[in-house]
Amino acid sequence: MDYATILTYLAGLTPWLNYAFIILGALVVIGTAIDATISDDKDGGFMKKLLAIPILGIVLEALTKFSPFNFTPKSK
Repeated sequence: MDYATILTYLAGLTPWLNYAFIILGALVVIGTAIDATISDDKDGGFMKKLLAIPILGIVLEALTKFSPFNFTPKSK
């Protein structure tokens, strides 16, 4: 299921929801960047575990499209 299309539709309904998606997308991108820089010995791969959760991980990846940082992960 393509959650990015659903989120884009929802963001168009109200202006504040678009800002909420931008903030959430930025937090996901920042968390992914921090997880990539810190070794898994110290942090336990917290974003990898969070993105591995079935529905939540897909929604979080879809939220990265709203991020102002335009970050694309290297690999999954």
